[in-house]
Parts: sequence; structure tokens; C-alpha cells
Amino acid sequence: MQEIRYGINYKVVKVKDKKYLLFPVSLVKGECDGYDLVENNHTHKVLSFASDLKSKYVLDNVYSLEELKTIYDIEEEEEFLTGYFFEDKKDKAVLVEIHKDFDAMKKTEIDLKNTELTNYGATCLMDKDKPSILLNENLLEELTSTEDIHQMKVLLEKYRNMIGSFKEINKKEKVTRIYLQNGKVKSVDTLKSIEQRRNVVEKKETLKKEEKSSSDISYIGLRNAIKEKVFSHVEEIDTFADKLYMNYTAEEGEGIESILLVGPTGVGKTETVSAACEYLNIPYLSVNASNLVPQGIVGTSMEDVMISLYELAGRDLEKAERGLIFLDEFDKLNKSILDYKKAIKSILLTFTTGGDFPVRNDDYSFTYHSKMTNKVFAGVFEDIMEQDKKLGFGQDNKEKSLLKDEKEIRERLIKKGYFTKEELSRISTILGYEELTREIKKEIILKSKLSEYIKKKNRYKRQFNIDLILEDSFIDAILDTLEKEQTGMRVVNNLLKKSMDYAEKEILECPKKYKSLLLTRDTVVNNRNFYLS
Repeated sequence: MQEIRYGINYKVVKVKDKKYLLFPVSLVKGECDGYDLVENNHTHKVLSFASDLKSKYVLDNVYSLEELKTIYDIEEEEEFLTGYFFEDKKDKAVLVEIHKDFDAMKKTEIDLKNTELTNYGATCLMDKDKPSILLNENLLEELTSTEDIHQMKVLLEKYRNMIGSFKEINKKEKVTRIYLQNGKVKSVDTLKSIEQRRNVVEKKETLKKEEKSSSDISYIGLRNAIKEKVFSHVEEIDTFADKLYMNYTAEEGEGIESILLVGPTGVGKTETVSAACEYLNIPYLSVNASNLVPQGIVGTSMEDVMISLYELAGRDLEKAERGLIFLDEFDKLNKSILDYKKAIKSILLTFTTGGDFPVRNDDYSFTYHSKMTNKVFAGVFEDIMEQDKKLGFGQDNKEKSLLKDEKEIRERLIKKGYFTKEELSRISTILGYEELTREIKKEIILKSKLSEYIKKKNRYKRQFNIDLILEDSFIDAILDTLEKEQTGMRVVNNLLKKSMDYAEKEILECPKKYKSLLLTRDTVVNNRNFYLS
């Protein structure tokens, strides 16, 4: 019989691209099934990968009863301990930020309690998409001590009206909590206000980045910054750095070259772009092109994209216009049967050529000039990897091999219907990224600055003076998992972190006891199997 585990079920609310807020809803008790938790034949998804945030509800970390006893240092029965666990979490939202390079997630707990709650007469809450009223002790006493039924109905009607007001306010912006006094709004908690609490920290980080002088920027520096994080694709990275550096140093009227990256998922296309933007310190926005819609249709429009880049640039329009927009999964626009997807493709290609785009809504009014904006497109474009093989009669005449010659890639993109010749002429440079070999993947784990192994190795040495050691069998098991699940390198960091979870807890219990941590193939199979000495 599997061990019973407990977790908090959270409602998922998307704040912006790569940022989500999780609001606690209920306590879940069940048995583990892979990454998920099963309760009375109902499967609850446990937040393990960034893609899990597409669900309406997710569990965050799950714990056994023994782990809860350790966390809270309480030796009590199940009912009390799990109740204590939920009480501890029910007023704490979790802000999840997805790393722009990998699918790694950063979580920050946000206390939704207000220390002045007792000063307010009533509080409106959103619970499972429905508004409710929380009464303080005085109002509850007033209601329960009322002997006149008519007067009680009057009081209840007053509270119902409060909920009505709450609904009206909630129409304008996403609200989590409203404090009222004598039926009047005194204070409001919104997703925006929660975000503002994080903005102070983010602004400090931005100021640090801006300290880098443009005189420190060079082609060689840009190329090396990418290669510290992205392995293989040597010629492609050299060319990418060349084009982007020339774009970065171009003056008005000298023109900007657009770039198309073609290749399988998880080979480093996104990482190339984000590493370059981090080095150049320019506003950078990654957009799933297949999700874009024309203005006037519910969804993300190019106007929304330009507003987001404008905000990332600190509302500096000139800086935004010299930023970079990365349009991923561009190949999927051609796979859609929806007519408006063709319209989006036309808008994007006009944006690439350079045009003026008026942005007008209740909050913004400006014209975005896209002429000097860096534009990078990317996609798998799987059909162009099928090449004819000259084989004997009756044998399969197709094989998959990424084309390296830019001229041949252009010809096949047109032949397979991804672009017309005129459309593709607007993209200056096309780079083909090939599938990573097993040896390259191993090198990424052991040497890339983006590797979770490198980060943990340095962290454990600094904080605990512990050497983190990976046996070859551990790396082979990680790579075997990737091949079995047919996934790219994006999930490697999650696999690495999960492999160290239990070892890290033991280190934290006795931080000065150990000198080394060894991980083997057995650790990948069961992360309780590790060697601390």
C-alpha cells in the first residue's frame, strides 16, 4: 500500500507571461501516482513542470505525515496536524515565476493577511470563483444577538449588498479581498497590488543590470555569453551573435536584420536568444506565436505584446523599440485551420519589415515603431526535416535530418507551404539547429551555466562545504529518461532538482555533519537513494 500524502490544492491565476499566482483552496489527502496525487479516484496534478500551470487547479508540494511532523516540529495525530498544515497555508498565495531560459520555476510565498483586519467591519473574499463575506467578532455578535427577525433580515440584506458591490469592483480588475467599513470600501487587495509588492525588488535588480556600460558590450563578449549556456551549434551561434550585435549597434536608418531559428524542441533555440538579451541588457519578450490573435478577438494581440515590451522597458518607448521580440512556435501558424491565424502571420511579417502600430486603450496611448526592433522567429518546422532517400523498391523513402544549408532550408520552407517566397524574403538570416548528441547533453549537465547541477554544486559548497558528486551512471540514467520520454533538455533541471530533494532535507537537518553528496543511477529511480558522508 502506498504512503498517504497531503498537499494544498491551489487555484491557478495567470498574472502575465511566465508569472502565475496560486491561491489556496483546500487540503487534499491521497496516494502518489507518478507526479500526481489520487484522492477517491480523482487525480490532482502536483506542480512539477511549468506546463502544469495550464491546469485550473494544482497541488504544490506534497508531504507525508512524518514530513509534516518534522516541518512543524509537532507530535500530534493526523487530524490535528493536517488541520494545522492547512491553517498555516490558507492565507498564503504562491507567486510562481518561470525562468525565461528553462522551465525552472521560482516560488515566492505571499502573505494575504492584513494586520488591520480587525479594524474593518467585514471582509469580502473570492472563494472558488464565488464571493463571500467574512464578519468580525463584533458584527457576528450583532447578528446572532438580534431577536427581531425583521432586523436580522435587514442586516443580512446589508451584507448581500456588500457582495453585490464586490462583484461590480471585481468586474474591473481581478480582486482577491476587499475590506469594508459601514458598507463602504476601505481597502482592496488585487492581483495588481500583489504584483506591486514584487516590483520594488525587480526595480532594484533592473538598476543593477543597467550599471553595465554599453562600452563593455562586444561581439566576442556576446558570442561567449551565449556559448557559456548553449552548447553545440558553434557556427549558428557565431552568426546569431554577429547579426544581433550589428542590430544592437545600428543607428536609425541603418536597418535591422531578422532571424529565423529552425530545429527540434529542447536544443537551445530559446536559450540562445535569452542569453544574448541578458548580456546586451535589452528588453526581451518571448511570445508563443501560435497563441496570438488579431485585435478585437479575446486573447493576446500584437498590441498586448507591444504593451508588455513597453512595460519591461520601464515605459521607455525608445528603449522598448530597440528591444527584442522572440516569436516561438511560428511553424504552428500554418497548421491552424482558423482564418485569423493567416491574418496574424501577415501582421507579424509587416511588423518584421518595420511599421507604425498605434496602441490605444484605457491605460496607454502611443505609436510603436517596429523598424529598429529585433525580431527572432523560431519553430520546429518538422516537415522540412523529411528528406528523400534513394533506396531500393519497397523501402521507406523518408528520413529525418535537419538541413544545414540556408539556401536549402529556404527552398524547403517554401515547398512545404510554411512561407511564400515573398514572405520569407523579409527574414534576413535562417539558422538550422540540429538534434543534440548524447555527449553534448552530458556536457550541458556538467558545464552549462544554466545547469541545475552547477548551481547546486556551487551552493552546497558555499553554504554547507559539501562536494556534490555525480556518478557517470547518474547522468546516463537522466539521459535515458529523456530518451524514453522523448523530451528535450528543458526538463533536465527539473529531473536534477527532484533527484536532490530528499538529500537536501537531510543536509538541512545536520548542515555541518557531511562533506560530500554522491548521486548514482539508483537516485534517479528513487531519490531517497543517495550517499552522504
